[in-house]
Amino acid sequence: MVSSVNSVQNNSMKNSELNIGVLVPPNKIDKPVIYSDADASKQFKQLKTDIYAKEKHYNFEDTKNTPKLIKWGSIFAGLSAAGLFILAKLKK
Repeated sequence: MVSSVNSVQNNSMKNSELNIGVLVPPNKIDKPVIYSDADASKQFKQLKTDIYAKEKHYNFEDTKNTPKLIKWGSIFAGLSAAGLFILAKLKK
């Protein structure tokens, strides 16, 4: 059985509100703000001091230490490998 192109099933697939490929330009273009060298360096120093001052209030996770699970897993793997090696030498 062949269905018509304009059947009830195809009517639900039509989306007339789609705007594919339509470019919408911005309403206005922002003017760039130009700072002098002295003003820019002053603002940079202020930003730098703000960042370092706020950094002191936060506790950061110590990422240099290896997690305990990896430490104990590697110790257990090393001991089991050494045990297997010793058992293989004893059987000879």
